[in-house]
Amino acid sequence: MTQTIVEVPANVNLPKKALFLSQSGTESNLLQTLIDLENNEMVVLTYNNAYIINVTRTGIFLNPEDYKQFKVIGTDAPFKRDVEEEENLESSEE
Repeated sequence: MTQTIVEVPANVNLPKKALFLSQSGTESNLLQTLIDLENNEMVVLTYNNAYIINVTRTGIFLNPEDYKQFKVIGTDAPFKRDVEEEENLESSEE
């Protein structure tokens, strides 16, 4: 088991206090969506391996109180077999 500490360059405006909303991934990146608690802006962090490669400040402002009891339930991209099963269901309905 290893531990990685992500070091952010000084010129990157990374939230100091945040409320985590969700996480998703692609083949090469990990994305985390959160609320910057200093100004209530939704921010998306993009990581590649152990490095933060992008901080997207969306300009969307949320009320953190609406998300404090929020339970994150979700999935990333569907597995291939799930897509095939859905296609089979759609074709059998025709």
